Amino acid sequence: MGQTARVSAIVWIAAVSLAAWLWLLLCQGFFWRTDVRLPPRGRPGRWPDVCVVVPARDEAAVLPLSLPSLLAQDYPGRAEVFLVDDGSTDGTGELARELAVRHGGLPLSVVSPGEPPAGW
Repeated sequence: MGQTARVSAIVWIAAVSLAAWLWLLLCQGFFWRTDVRLPPRGRPGRWPDVCVVVPARDEAAVLPLSLPSLLAQDYPGRAEVFLVDDGSTDGTGELARELAVRHGGLPLSVVSPGEPPAGW
């Protein structure tokens, strides 16, 4: 009796899980496809504005690997990258500006709010 009840519970859990996935896949308008929800590429005025904020403190070692690929994103709407140089001592802000000039792409703004408060 115990073995049968355990198998029955597993079968019911599997059946409910399968039903949930089938409902998501077939009844929710192909939610995983972005081309169904995003406007066509020919009408960039309807694309939402995008602002990418990159927090950076002493990140000069990794910026040459990460920032060019971020600036090279192809977005049909308006997009801008903000790098927040949070009191770096390794020239992160200057390097970011240099990489933006060298690689082009999305506009980059480097903001330096100064040293963080004590204890951060």
